[in-house]
Amino acid sequence: MITKPLNVAHMPVVASVIPTIFVTNLQDALEWYCRCLNFRVLAYNPHFATLEMSPGRICWIHQDAARKGQGQINFHVRDAAALHDHLEREGADVDPLEIGVADTHWYMLRDPDGNSFGVWNGLFGLNETDNVNRPDFPELRSYRFEKMPSKRCVGIPVTVDVNHPQAAIATAAERLKLGERLVIVNPILERYAGVKQHRLWVCSELSIDAAVPGGLDELVIPEQNYAVFSFKRDQKDFRSQYSDIYRWLGQQFGFLKTEPGAAGAYHLEMMLEDRIDAFIPYATGLDETHDYD
Repeated sequence: MITKPLNVAHMPVVASVIPTIFVTNLQDALEWYCRCLNFRVLAYNPHFATLEMSPGRICWIHQDAARKGQGQINFHVRDAAALHDHLEREGADVDPLEIGVADTHWYMLRDPDGNSFGVWNGLFGLNETDNVNRPDFPELRSYRFEKMPSKRCVGIPVTVDVNHPQAAIATAAERLKLGERLVIVNPILERYAGVKQHRLWVCSELSIDAAVPGGLDELVIPEQNYAVFSFKRDQKDFRSQYSDIYRWLGQQFGFLKTEPGAAGAYHLEMMLEDRIDAFIPYATGLDETHDYD
């Protein structure tokens, strides 16, 4: 029985309801939801992901083995702080207000029967549904995020003209003649005034137990998280997209782009039969994660 009317005109309104799904392995879960339910990954870090279930409708997937098989409903409200004050005045069972990255306000609320709800406001999970924040590049076929295991390569270091790199790359590729797919390591990502040359590697993958052919150098690419952007195989100007793609990646929640030349920062291009895959490494910054427990 309601003992007193609620002044709804002055209460924050629930703008949307977003489910959280807890899983044991985030990579496996993302693969399953995208393959079986045609969800689409919008934002991702090694522990947490935002997926689009249908246009404008999202869910969160959180890697937390202790809570696997459980789910949680989250209320996105217009003013989480104002609602928090109201709930405290009403004597509701509510956790302290937290302020996280991107000015996200967050707390847990429980009803008298013990049902738990997350309450929040902020952009995380909502801005990814805005076309402005999607990688809207006409020549881009697709993009994905993956963790690639260590890879053994052999190749040739090449110094190229930053504006016309293809001739030197083609000459090095002809010299390899290994019959494997071509891998370019640390390609040109940005062009800077006054910089005319760039040093990269033209390589081919090598099996674990294979000997290094004479005249070639071995290069071991460490295990790394990558954002992978795919282009048409016959597209000649795909590298002109890198600046915008790199800028977009750096703006996404949870992503800390790994600078070229940094220790372990291996940017890759793989020339496949039907496409070109550009692998850009990323990390998750310590100040870019938030514990939602």
